[in-house]
Amino acid sequence: MASPKSTTSSLPHPISDLEAKHYYHGLYSKPVLIARTGNDPWERPTGLWSYLRPKELRTVGNHPLKAVWEDNLAFQIHDILESKGVEWTSTDVARIGFVEESVTPVRIWIGVKPNTLSREDGLTVAKECKQLLVANKILDVEVEIRESVVTRYISTKLRKPVRSIDPTAELLEPLTSTLGPFICNASTPWAEGTGGFYVTDDKSNLYLVTARHVVFKQDQDNNDMYECKNSSEPRVDIALFGTAAFTNYVKQIKHVIEAQNVKIEFEERRAKEAAEGDNGMDIDEAMEEHADAERLITEAKDATVAFEKLYDDVVKGWSNIENRVLGFVVFSPPIEIRAGPNNYTQDYALIRIDSSKIDAASFTGNAIDLGTKIPSHKFRRLMFPQHTNSHTFKYPANRLFKVQGMVLDKEMRHPTIMDENGGPCLLVMKRGNTTGLTVGRANDILSFVRNYFDNGETKTSKEWAIYPYDNRSGPFAAKGDSGSAIVDCLGRLGGLITAGGGLTDPSDITYATPISFITGSLKANGYKVTTEATLTA
Repeated sequence: MASPKSTTSSLPHPISDLEAKHYYHGLYSKPVLIARTGNDPWERPTGLWSYLRPKELRTVGNHPLKAVWEDNLAFQIHDILESKGVEWTSTDVARIGFVEESVTPVRIWIGVKPNTLSREDGLTVAKECKQLLVANKILDVEVEIRESVVTRYISTKLRKPVRSIDPTAELLEPLTSTLGPFICNASTPWAEGTGGFYVTDDKSNLYLVTARHVVFKQDQDNNDMYECKNSSEPRVDIALFGTAAFTNYVKQIKHVIEAQNVKIEFEERRAKEAAEGDNGMDIDEAMEEHADAERLITEAKDATVAFEKLYDDVVKGWSNIENRVLGFVVFSPPIEIRAGPNNYTQDYALIRIDSSKIDAASFTGNAIDLGTKIPSHKFRRLMFPQHTNSHTFKYPANRLFKVQGMVLDKEMRHPTIMDENGGPCLLVMKRGNTTGLTVGRANDILSFVRNYFDNGETKTSKEWAIYPYDNRSGPFAAKGDSGSAIVDCLGRLGGLITAGGGLTDPSDITYATPISFITGSLKANGYKVTTEATLTA
């Protein structure tokens, strides 16, 4: 079936410097436009009160392009790019439009290495790709080429989460077993990432899955399968917190303590002025003011005691990286591009968690701590913008969003969840080392990433693409979030973050490998594990 609106014409000349710089205003990585098809002119803001309208990425939803993209059209576009010598980095499909628009157009969004393609040559390439779309009766989709790089996202016992009324609830989260622990190879603590999800085997051993490039340096000459089969072999230890993450964590606790001290000083001054009648209040007002200030002083002092205890515990118990070792790598296949029948990226490692580091009482299973920064009503609205989807959802009283089941390939491509406009869209979340808890929108058309190696070899992999939730939410992920698990609004494991695409960090697009591929690979290599991870006392 053809798309309804036909357009085959393109702008007659290459774009201007201003358009190249500002065409994607609003996107997080500030990509530079190289060329585009279509005949709609870019309008430069003029006048005293003029401003640039921000753009945003949206998932595709229902469109005829879905039927021909993944197994046919994408490869024909790749052939065009390679025949022209284009050093492309990704081919994505997205709706790109202004923030306030209710319907935005679909674009084939081609990423190229910065400073490798002129605007003149880019326009020629874009026109040829557009002709291919027309030949396939896809008439309402234009082609846009921008500069973009794809970056791999590297950048004592675990405790039980506390109740939300505890002032340390948010700060304590990194020391619990909830999803998203900050991890590193203990021998290279400057390279940090995130733990993805837990699995257990039939012997009740607990494992953590993350991206291989988080725990092993990316090196084509050292990309062999790794397996540690017995205790006599040298271990590759994995620690909680790298150097930067631990330093930032300690600073964060100190800043909170300082903020409480400022609050105490202010409320004590407020109470004193109320008691002395310096604010022109009558007796009843002064008594209420004094009582309220005293209440807040008590709360702040109690919170300060809790924060200072946490600070002492962290500095004394976790400063030495040897005390932060959680376990060791038992298995990691080589990083492989175009792995398996679906050509996904194989980039994962299996870490066995030392039993001395966690016990059944403190183990949460696969659960995301929703924290205290996103109110429950806002979280519900973000994850279930279409009210018909949320009839069974109840915000967890203990903040622990339980993860069960898996997003299958069919659901990735044909989601049954609806967005706020009634279109199909899988809403997802993750908790990572760098950006913390974020929500996003999973695209229902998979992307392709071009990988360049030092020896001149290139390979193309298929990736699950996640876009930011909107232009106000911030990026979905950044460097340091590699290895994070992506979970959908129904609590199903979806993917493992491996990279991001954009001109700068933070990126505009996050790339992930489907969990179904990883669990299938583990099973094929003899690891009979389940994501329904539990520990027995």
